[in-house]
Amino acid sequence: MRQVEIARSLLNVPWVHQGRDPAIGIDCAGMLLLAFEATDPTTYGRHPHAGLFEQRCEHHLGPPVDDEPRVGDVVLLGFGWRGPGRHIGIIADYIYGGLSIIHTDSVVGRVVEHPFDDKWRRRVRKLYRRGGDA
Repeated sequence: MRQVEIARSLLNVPWVHQGRDPAIGIDCAGMLLLAFEATDPTTYGRHPHAGLFEQRCEHHLGPPVDDEPRVGDVVLLGFGWRGPGRHIGIIADYIYGGLSIIHTDSVVGRVVEHPFDDKWRRRVRKLYRRGGDA
């Protein structure tokens, strides 16, 4: 899938809040916009609230789907047991088997890919599939 290929081409790009230029740095929304070759002038704080990520995901990708993640899906992630979605990533096919997630990691400071394991599955708040493809 093209968006997964583009996301992988961004591995190790530095994390920069609201970044949209891979030569300088990107954040999770910037990675998603680049992977889907879209633009969105929306600005936001470090902790988006009031459904901002959900609104933008639905605008670009359609309504969330109730399904198991598959390659090319976008996952909206929260942290902790509850709370709003504050982070997004793209599901990919892991080179070592199974699924992976490609996302920016502000702690590590760059775009990363790692297994989409149970720890990450528990963080999923919503799942988006471009155009709602079933």
